[in-house]
Amino acid sequence: MPTLLPLDRFAPVFEPFSGRKIGVVDGEGNVGDRLLYAATRQLLRHFGLNWTTFHPFYDHPEDVDLDCLLLFAGGSMGSDFLPALRIRQAALATGIPCTILPQSFVSPEPGPWERVFVRERASLAHAPGGILVPDVALGYEFPVPPPPVHERAVCLRLNGHSAFTPKKYPKKFDPAAWCYSPEEYIAFAAQYQHLITDRLHLAIVGLGLGRRVTLLPVSYHKNRSMWETWLKDVGCEWAEGPASPAHPLR
Repeated sequence: MPTLLPLDRFAPVFEPFSGRKIGVVDGEGNVGDRLLYAATRQLLRHFGLNWTTFHPFYDHPEDVDLDCLLLFAGGSMGSDFLPALRIRQAALATGIPCTILPQSFVSPEPGPWERVFVRERASLAHAPGGILVPDVALGYEFPVPPPPVHERAVCLRLNGHSAFTPKKYPKKFDPAAWCYSPEEYIAFAAQYQHLITDRLHLAIVGLGLGRRVTLLPVSYHKNRSMWETWLKDVGCEWAEGPASPAHPLR
């Protein structure tokens, strides 16, 4: 099954953990985050690593034999999203060395971290010592989709970091509001020939399925920087808004 980037691009993330006893810590998020958790596990299997899922709220370090924790990819460190922040803080409190899988940063977030992987260039300014690597969804093995049945969808996020206000866009259509699993997200995206969206991982799903995709901005640098760093090179288009001259709403 195809991936958007060759899997050897993810070797700097996973190969250093060969021979380690890994605990994988998932975060709290939406269907795009769940795609990242699934992609992380695919990549762990690809690189032949030994791992178990560890939740720092419920699992106790003394009950497991681990020497490192890999903390969930995606999201935005240094932001005000408390559920994810509390999971990271609980992981640090175990005393097990913690690595941040590829993330964006709104502002610095103190560790100490064993390693910090950053998924786009603009966030490096907020993560001193961070290592630039791809978003793990770019290594997800997407299925071969059926032919599309609709021309296009304009999908705008209903919450956090939206650059498009409800006053100006009162009828937003956001599949992350009802899709739960990566498979549901993939099935939704497969219906459309062209996806126009500010949902980063919906855009990545569309690209992985071979669809035409136009990515829109959010309220901070994440989407634009992801496009400049990786996505424009895998065929993604960019627009400043859903009603730009190149992509008028119908």
